[in-house]
Amino acid sequence: MINTAKLFNLSLSKVLLIISFSFLLLSPAIAEDGLYERGIELIEQKNYEKALKAFELGAKTGDLNAMTALGIMYITGVGVIQNDTKGFKYVQDAANKSHPKAQYTLGAIYYLGAGVNIDFIKAFSWISLSADQGYSDAQHNLAQMYEAGEGVPQNFEQSYEYYLKAARNDNLDSQIKVAQMYQEGIGTAKNLEKSAYWLKKIDESKVEN
Repeated sequence: MINTAKLFNLSLSKVLLIISFSFLLLSPAIAEDGLYERGIELIEQKNYEKALKAFELGAKTGDLNAMTALGIMYITGVGVIQNDTKGFKYVQDAANKSHPKAQYTLGAIYYLGAGVNIDFIKAFSWISLSADQGYSDAQHNLAQMYEAGEGVPQNFEQSYEYYLKAARNDNLDSQIKVAQMYQEGIGTAKNLEKSAYWLKKIDESKVEN
């Protein structure tokens, strides 16, 4: 079982900061994203107070990226007095508007019990919504929940299916798991040829990263 003091083998602060910095991978989609992108630049510069202001302005325009980032800053207490309730609301509002990264973050919050009671069922539900939108980190973590039987009955076949989806979305950790599952016949038929294929993909992914 995954330690409840951690989210998928990462501490709370590390998880949420990784989520916030993973916003760097997003590209602007609409004009309002300028505020969000500026906030990210300020985070890179460790100017958290100005980043907070940029995200606040972005959130007021309805930018779900900025809203989620703002929620994370309140939850982690980066650049602002830590406030779980306020942070949760920002993330929840974005998640309710089907933003995949917000859905994933909300699932993480329920998984950890960050300002709320630990609830694996709610965590599974929100992470599932994100995974179904193709967000690879959510697919990987959903696979882990199926594997561990957290928030859902243990199911190695479903675990394999979600690891495979994330692996195809270039999630390195899932590629490693898929290679292992083919090698050992976990959740799928043992297939050393397919395991070798994914081992090669792992090497390629490591070079690219």
